[in-house]
Amino acid sequence: MKNELRFIKRKPIAFISLIVLVVLYLFMIFAEFLSPYTPTKTFEQNTFHPANIRMTTKGLKVCEARVLNRIDWDYAYVKDLTHDLKFFVHGESYKVLGLFNCDLHLFGTVPDENGNVYPAYLFGADNLGRDMLSRIIYGSRISLTIGFVATAVSLLIAVIFGGLAGFFGGKTDWTIMRIAEFFMLIPGIYLILFLRSLLNTKMDSGTSYIIITLILALVGWPGTARTLRGMIHAIKREEFVMNAELEGIPSLVIIFKYIIPQISSLLIVSTTLSIPGFIMSETTLSYIGLGIADPAVSWGSMINREISTLSNLSRYPWLLIPVWLLLLVTLAFNFLGDALRDYYDPYHAVFGKRKLRIKKEELRIKNTQCGIRNAELDDGKGVNGVADDGTTGDVVFGEVSEVARAGDDDIILSMKNVAVEFEVLTANERRVVKAVRGISYDLHRGEILGIVGESGSGKSVSTTAIPGLLPGNANLSGHIFYDGIDLTTLSQKELREYRGKKIGLIFQEPGRSFDPLQNIGSVFFELYQNIDPKITKEEAMDKAEELLKEVELPDPKSRLQNFPHQFSGGQLQRIGIALALAQGCELLIADEPTTALDVTISMQIVGLLSELKKKHNLSILFISHDIDLVKNISDRIVVMHNGIIEEQGTSKEVFENPKAEYTKHLLAMRPQFGQHYTIQKAGEVKETDGMKTSGEQK
Repeated sequence: MKNELRFIKRKPIAFISLIVLVVLYLFMIFAEFLSPYTPTKTFEQNTFHPANIRMTTKGLKVCEARVLNRIDWDYAYVKDLTHDLKFFVHGESYKVLGLFNCDLHLFGTVPDENGNVYPAYLFGADNLGRDMLSRIIYGSRISLTIGFVATAVSLLIAVIFGGLAGFFGGKTDWTIMRIAEFFMLIPGIYLILFLRSLLNTKMDSGTSYIIITLILALVGWPGTARTLRGMIHAIKREEFVMNAELEGIPSLVIIFKYIIPQISSLLIVSTTLSIPGFIMSETTLSYIGLGIADPAVSWGSMINREISTLSNLSRYPWLLIPVWLLLLVTLAFNFLGDALRDYYDPYHAVFGKRKLRIKKEELRIKNTQCGIRNAELDDGKGVNGVADDGTTGDVVFGEVSEVARAGDDDIILSMKNVAVEFEVLTANERRVVKAVRGISYDLHRGEILGIVGESGSGKSVSTTAIPGLLPGNANLSGHIFYDGIDLTTLSQKELREYRGKKIGLIFQEPGRSFDPLQNIGSVFFELYQNIDPKITKEEAMDKAEELLKEVELPDPKSRLQNFPHQFSGGQLQRIGIALALAQGCELLIADEPTTALDVTISMQIVGLLSELKKKHNLSILFISHDIDLVKNISDRIVVMHNGIIEEQGTSKEVFENPKAEYTKHLLAMRPQFGQHYTIQKAGEVKETDGMKTSGEQK
């Protein structure tokens, strides 16, 4: 809860909404003390009396007014006829929180010598002279609590039925979901009106409250139940749930102890967003006379009784206050719900763009262990980097090549001083994560450049920046030249001319790269339609078949009708390569394309990329953790660590004569064959060379 509050404080609208809701609910709890009168207290001679509390030179005063016209109820204030507005005055008796008697009120007027009290109207009076402020505060007890109670009952029903449907499946799932769909078939407000109209319209306030709450809960549970059912279907396949089943824990205990807590964030957000909907539903029922009726009061019943004609609104605008309060509460809950959703699901968070300011100053950095050479800063040389102490400047890491200029036909891609920072909103602060800290390298036409490094070194982030696919909270600086054009200066519309058509991208997990509801044929047809809107489906399928043959997918014609789940990981990766080739890309970014595949399939994919490079003169950026794999496929290698380039050179240079200490460690961590250990007998270990062993092995 502390983390949630810190997060909400960083969102001004959500924090203001939280304050508004807290204040309104405090008013509701202490309604008797804050209200000068009870909601049924009438001053018949003060029908539609305007607000009469004024600030004067002598302090707060209650001004008396007299009726000029009893048809339009026009009032005129009597000059110099005022009463002192007192705080903490004694008035009508009540019970504090229903526990002990008290007659103290926040403010009011003192009775005169005859015992008569002239009412103090902060918001004016209604058609019976009842104080609007008192009625609004008392009315909040129904309007604000019915949303919570109805949401709690609805959520309980949704958790029970959604949990049972998701966990047990089969006939239980089918039966519950058909019932839920029946309730969802009819629009909610119509179903609420229908159910309420079936019951007796003349009920006391307590019965009406219970009936309305149950009706709202009955109508509101199906949507949440369906969502929970889908999530529980996935969670029940997790190992910790299976382990609980193996231990013989009862199903209901598993549902409520192991599964429901996993989706508690969804329940909190769902609750926050459901409450205003139920409040508005109660208001609608009360407004049309099917909800709360006198002597009880709610905001809906106030609107029903007091806003009867448009002329009333023009003459007595204070009657609209309950409407504004309903809108305020609805917006406050929605803004707070949005903030909670962002807290529990960071993918929905919206971050403001912060312009990246990088100071340029002359530095001389000497660190031979990291492969950093001394350099004079120059506008055409060097890379932007960040030192260990956090200072920024232009430094050169490793063997940095010259930047491509427009018209240089040999270099297809040139990265110059590229830095990427992510602005991350945490519970405590907004901080900056430096993922890429100034890198430069060139990629020649028809060349395979391998980028190797540990997880978090900035490999994928730097290459994702090339087609402009970084998330909204990323700040990019530097220059990315593609065929002499600086991609960082292009708009999103202009970048679409490069994505796919000139720059292809295949991902690490092929199973997540395809829409599970689209067969492969429709994926290719959609792609070719984007290229040529007049192409027929038959022509698109013929082209797709030829490409799938080229990437060596078995039986390509029949496989076009299959869905992604009907292919292996290696086959999906081949299809991904075919899709990249379909638009005639010149640069292919392979982001760890073999990580999710077994060794045999990995070597097949690597061999396929090498063949396609020769056939189509492709330029390939090959990203991997496996430095041996990178050596086998790449012409040159870039070694990255902690967002910088530690070293770059030809594959032979990097392997045979590594300069950076990090590269040496990376090479030393490769698995080596040659020494093995076998157990000769108990307590004795003998080292053997190669795969040869001697003695009796045990």
